[in-house]
Amino acid sequence: MTIPRIRVAATAYAVPPSIESVEAVMEREKARISAALEPLGQHSRTKALEGLGFSRVHVCGAKQPYDLVLEAARAALEEAGLRAGDLHLIIDYSTFPGENSFYTSFAHVLSRDLGTEASLNLTFKAGGCAGLHMALKTALAWMAVDENLRTALLVTGDTPPEGNRSLLPVTVQGDAGSAVVLMRDDSKGAVVLDVEVMTLGHLHNVIALATVDNCLQIRVDSARMENEVMPIYYLTMLQLIEKILARAKVSVGDIDHFVYSNISQRDRESFRRMLNLPASKMPQTAMSEYGHTFASDLVINYTDLCRQGRISPGQLVLFASVGIGFMWGVTLART
Repeated sequence: MTIPRIRVAATAYAVPPSIESVEAVMEREKARISAALEPLGQHSRTKALEGLGFSRVHVCGAKQPYDLVLEAARAALEEAGLRAGDLHLIIDYSTFPGENSFYTSFAHVLSRDLGTEASLNLTFKAGGCAGLHMALKTALAWMAVDENLRTALLVTGDTPPEGNRSLLPVTVQGDAGSAVVLMRDDSKGAVVLDVEVMTLGHLHNVIALATVDNCLQIRVDSARMENEVMPIYYLTMLQLIEKILARAKVSVGDIDHFVYSNISQRDRESFRRMLNLPASKMPQTAMSEYGHTFASDLVINYTDLCRQGRISPGQLVLFASVGIGFMWGVTLART
């Protein structure tokens, strides 16, 4: 089987206009935060409350996740020069699409609202911040086996259940929607060279949705996070990066741009130190403006790099993120 050249033809994102300070979130959810931090030692508690790298987040209100997804999708299609009817595949990888979402799948509703009734529509929820890699891997597999699938739209829109914006000791979540357009062969944009994904199912409930008193809650098991996840968190990421670079016959030093999550400044610095990167390879992102937007982080950071004219033809871009599930993902592309 010949693997087709699939390119990232366009990316876009949208954030809601409403803003809330992290301080206000922590005050409102202080009981939840205290319960989450209680199993940790004093040093770990202090680390959890410091080094976020942002003081505010954008939050859904008048605009909900689907509104943001639709806005981002339309912008990405326009940038790619596609009509909605040109879309062959839509993949929705939202993890927390909003409590008041009555849709079975954003992909199916997008098909209607964009006018792409003939598209193949797929949805999965597992993956969190690493969901983009799984969506890319899924799209590439479908497009490789069916030559009629020449274009794909990957979307996510996330907002936590009410009262669950703090995910300490990890982060504080902001809201966003994002879209990625993939095109086969002769399109513009970065060629997706490889995608590597790994899941560890025994860690699936370290961060998990639960129903308590008929209300959805995101439960963070901070003791398991510290004792089971963090000892392998960066080691697993490093192993995936080394694996994908070895297949491409390139080294870390050959990568021109690293696109990583906005979980926290502390996490970004740890990633940079893990790879021994100069600060210039991990420049400031829009994290201070939007906070951590879950699965949209990578799309936001890549879109901003493109808009700022910082990506040149022929450069290598490595996307990396870790999400609930627990899932690690790495994608390598050449512009």
